Amino acid sequence: MKAPRAVKRITFDRSEANLGETLNVYVPKLNENEVLVPSSLALRLDIDLSGGHANNFLVQNVTLALVSKMVVKFAGTILQDMVGYDIFKIYEDLLLSKEQRDNMLLEGIQDEDLCKIQSNAGDKKTSGVEAEKKLNEIYGTKYRIRLDHEILTDHGVFYPQALYNDLLFKVTLAKASQVVKGSDPTKLKYKLTLIQLEYEMIRSQMLDQKAKSEYSNGKEFVYDHV
Repeated sequence: MKAPRAVKRITFDRSEANLGETLNVYVPKLNENEVLVPSSLALRLDIDLSGGHANNFLVQNVTLALVSKMVVKFAGTILQDMVGYDIFKIYEDLLLSKEQRDNMLLEGIQDEDLCKIQSNAGDKKTSGVEAEKKLNEIYGTKYRIRLDHEILTDHGVFYPQALYNDLLFKVTLAKASQVVKGSDPTKLKYKLTLIQLEYEMIRSQMLDQKAKSEYSNGKEFVYDHV
């Protein structure tokens, strides 16, 4: 099958968020004949550490550490309600291969030298880190929180147009001590800025009709409820 495929980034309903706040992320409806590519839904954002200690830097796997609680709801039904989401998902990521982890810089999986350089920590290394500096030039303070749930990742393309209700992710941001490292625990702080909703879509009438047929006949979704 050949079909147009594109990555979309749209402005989120709020451009900034502080620790402890909850973000309500609705899966976009898209247009007719447009389906969502599995595992592509995410929040793109910058992490601002200004106002804290000069030597503060972000923890490993920071975009999972950011999420202390995740609730997923569809048509009033709670599909997932997980406190300690960060602990559970970070543990899952430890089981990934080295090659997979090496390709997750946008998720914040990197060595401490790069963490400090991207965070512009005052005590960051300035020599012997040429590769880290190059990566910093590419990624800077930009990160990505993946919004993964089996209903989007394990059941083929997701066709929102065929559904009467919205799929909603409620993302509660963690306290600073889970996200930021530093020598003074009283000066740990962060803020999310330039928040965008990112997803990948395919435009295909064939996939539209296939998904519509499955949904109208009663499609079952199997998922873990922790």
